[in-house]
Amino acid sequence: MPLPKDPTFLYTGRAETARAPVLRTLLKRADEPLVVVGPRAAEDEEWRERAARLIQRLRATAVCTAPYRGDDLGRKMGLVELATLLQRDAPVLGSHPDVVAFTGSRPDVTDRVLQSLRHARPDLVKISLNPEYHPSADYSLPTLDRDEFLRELDRLA
Repeated sequence: MPLPKDPTFLYTGRAETARAPVLRTLLKRADEPLVVVGPRAAEDEEWRERAARLIQRLRATAVCTAPYRGDDLGRKMGLVELATLLQRDAPVLGSHPDVVAFTGSRPDVTDRVLQSLRHARPDLVKISLNPEYHPSADYSLPTLDRDEFLRELDRLA
């Protein structure tokens, strides 16, 4: 699979491309999964509904980085604050996540956070649940069109 031609991405490794069955298994096996919901998911009604369902089914800790919306998607927290806590292996909302799944943040921002976690926390399983492939994650969905991406989220939840 060719890497996206995005000049904001830093490529030091490649994520394993995975679909819903593999990602569901990883998330269900986690002791303390963390789902990070960004503004793109909070503002898109269909994406938001699927993210909320996924959080509920996994009984995951959830953090919403959207500044104005998404109160039902987890506690509000800035992405930089969250990344700092994860890098330091500090508790996030009282839990020490072993798997973190990002959905709904801008691709360049998500990639930067994943890149920093790749170096600081190689033990943390990093999953990208975005319609764009993220090479800095451990596991990422391939680049998908919107409808196919939403179907993939349905299969996860």
